[in-house]
Amino acid sequence: MIKKLSKRICWIITIALSIIVVGIILLFTILNYRNTINTATIMMDRFTNRDIKKNVDGNKKIEVDKPTIEGVYYVQIEDSHVISNSNIVQDKTIEEYALKVSKKHNESGIIGNYIYKVRRIKENQINVMLIENEEAISHSQKIIITAIIISGVSLIIIYIIAKKISKFIVQPVEETFEKQKQFISDASHELKTPLAVIEANADVLEGEVGKNKWMDYIQNEIQSMDKLINELLLLTKIENVDNIQERKIFDVSKETEMTISMFESMAYERNVKLSSKIQENIMVNGNKEDIEHILSTLIDNAIKHTESGNEVIVELSKEKNELIIQVKNEGKEIPEKEREKIFERFYRIDKSRNRNEKRYGLGLAIAKSTVKKYNGNIKVLYKEGFTIFKVNLQI
Repeated sequence: MIKKLSKRICWIITIALSIIVVGIILLFTILNYRNTINTATIMMDRFTNRDIKKNVDGNKKIEVDKPTIEGVYYVQIEDSHVISNSNIVQDKTIEEYALKVSKKHNESGIIGNYIYKVRRIKENQINVMLIENEEAISHSQKIIITAIIISGVSLIIIYIIAKKISKFIVQPVEETFEKQKQFISDASHELKTPLAVIEANADVLEGEVGKNKWMDYIQNEIQSMDKLINELLLLTKIENVDNIQERKIFDVSKETEMTISMFESMAYERNVKLSSKIQENIMVNGNKEDIEHILSTLIDNAIKHTESGNEVIVELSKEKNELIIQVKNEGKEIPEKEREKIFERFYRIDKSRNRNEKRYGLGLAIAKSTVKKYNGNIKVLYKEGFTIFKVNLQI
């Protein structure tokens, strides 16, 4: 939980700062680009006001009062055809560029190594000015590349800073959480001794006065309290260990069959049909007790939430490096808003029913914590009248 909170804070800080930094860099790049265009267009404004006229003999040329400036090209287009080009060498590239930009909606911009400006004289007559400015364009391109590199480096630095900040923010929460876990562990251990004394005295008292309903109440409550303490200790133990302890290769198919057989009598007593679909000879490298606990919790939960005459199906399969466990029970659908909550500590949908069956809402929380050790996930689905608890373990 703490790691998840830390990651979430880290990403929120990273995204927020990244938007600001990238926004500033992007704004600077755009302003630089526009400045390059504006500088060139100011120069162009001195030329775009002059007209191009045809000679009497039909030859196309520019009549200007000043000599043609090198690198500055002035093209007149009528009805999508070039009728005059100031380029002495008649470079077709200039004419092609002029025709392209004449069809654009932008009055100025960059095409190739040229900065252009378009002026619409009449509905069918367009004057196009192109200035060869390779140096300015190259400079703008370098700025864009530099901006991309700076943005990339900034994102890395921001992420590192955000990670440190998130750790600092969650540290008090982590300390409180650790103290809470330690308190639960210590309290559970401390309760073990008086509970054992009460149980021993109850046995002695029962031997003297004989069995009666009051003694049965005491024994039932002792068993309930003992189960709760053991579950609390187990949950604390699992949460304190991030990695998998005592890994070894074992046949999980056989382990699943053995676990199912342990619940056959419970299913029979409740008139629940218990069946399985198990892929044979699945060998995994993990902790046998972890897998057994996940299976036991899910099967026990499924049987106890299945009405008489309905069915519970346990499925086991393996795909690549992923072990898939599915426990299905026929019955009512768990509302979607409840599906995540049922994995929280002490959460119970039907509190009265769970209390009568000595269930405290810790089983699924323990199962989820165990699944997390395998970098897996557990989720609840509903399909074709069956509630499905699906577990994916990376093994």
